[in-house]
Amino acid sequence: MTGKKLAALVVAVSVVSLGGMYGSYHYGKRVGQTQGYGWGVKKGRVEGARERPPEAVNRNHTAVELAATDAVAGLSLSPGELEALATLMNRAPSPCRRAARRGVSLATSLVDPKNSCPGFGPSQARLALAALRSFDDADEALAVLRIERRALLQTQGRARRGNPDAPVVLVEWADFQCPYCVRVTALVDRLLEQRDDVQVVFKHFPLSFHPAALPAALAVEAAGKQGRFWEMHDALFAMGKAIGEGIDGDAPLPDSGPVPFESVAADLGLDVERFRRDVRSEELRGLIEQDRKEAMSIGVKGTPSFFIDGRRVVERPSVGNFSMLVDKAIGEREGRFSWDLKPAP
Repeated sequence: MTGKKLAALVVAVSVVSLGGMYGSYHYGKRVGQTQGYGWGVKKGRVEGARERPPEAVNRNHTAVELAATDAVAGLSLSPGELEALATLMNRAPSPCRRAARRGVSLATSLVDPKNSCPGFGPSQARLALAALRSFDDADEALAVLRIERRALLQTQGRARRGNPDAPVVLVEWADFQCPYCVRVTALVDRLLEQRDDVQVVFKHFPLSFHPAALPAALAVEAAGKQGRFWEMHDALFAMGKAIGEGIDGDAPLPDSGPVPFESVAADLGLDVERFRRDVRSEELRGLIEQDRKEAMSIGVKGTPSFFIDGRRVVERPSVGNFSMLVDKAIGEREGRFSWDLKPAP
C-alpha cells in the first residue's frame, strides 16, 4: 500500500469513527444484500460518514402556525407540548431528503406548501410527538427525526389480509416474478398466524425486466374484482419460476380472446369473461401505476419492500424482526419511541 493510500485510509477511518453512524447501518444493509453482508456494512460506514445529518434552517414557525396544519391539528397536545413540538420541528430536517439537503425543516415542510413533503409529513409529525414524549433531552428527540422517517401510505380501499381491525398495517410492494418475493410470502403468512394486531396490504411494483410481472398484477386485481384477490395472489406466487413461461413481455395484450393466467382464474371458479374484461381495463392499469409511483416517491427501488406503519423495514426479513417492528409501531402509536430492537426470540 502506498503512502498516499495509507494516509487516505487513516483519514477515512477517523471520519467514520467520528461521524459514521448516520445512515451506515441502513446503507450497509442494502448494499450487503447484493455484495455480501460484511462488505456492505464496511461500505455503509464510509458512505454514512460522507452523508452528514442535514442541518435544518430554523424559520421559527410558531406553535399557532403549526397547530393550524392538518398534521398537527390531529394530535392531542397540551399547550406545553405544542410549544415544545414547535421548537423540535423547527430544528428537525424535512423527511423529504432533497428538501432536507436544502435546509428545509420539518416545520417548514408542514407550513409552507412550496416545501411540503406529502409522502411523509403527517406521519413524521406523529413520530416527532412520540420522540418528544420519550426523551427528556431535546437533542435526543431531534436525533430521532434526523435519522428516522415515517411514510404516509395510501391503503384505503385496498385488499387486506389478517385482522381488519388490527392497529398496525404492514404494506408490501412486490413483483410476482421476483424470486425473493416468493420466499418472503411464507414469512408474512407466519406473522399473521402469530399476531392479530397487524394486517397486510399488498401493493404492486412490477419490474420492467420481468415479463410476467404486469400481467400477474393485472390478474390478481381482476380476481379481486370478484372477491378472490388473495386466492389469486397465493396461486401466482405458488407458480414460482414457471410464472413467466409462455409470456412475451413485449407483446401487447390482444383486444379480445384469452389473457394471461385465465386458466388460474377458471380453477378459482371466477367468471372468465369478466376476468378478461377487467384485465384489459384502464382502471386496473391505473391502480398498478399508482402503486408504482407511490413506491418511487418514498424511495422504493426494488422488491420486496416492506413498511410497517410507515417505517421502512431495513432489517433482515424474518418473523421475529417483523414481530418486533410491530411492537415498535404500537409503542409509537402510544407515544413511546425506542431506538433498538430486542434480540429475536
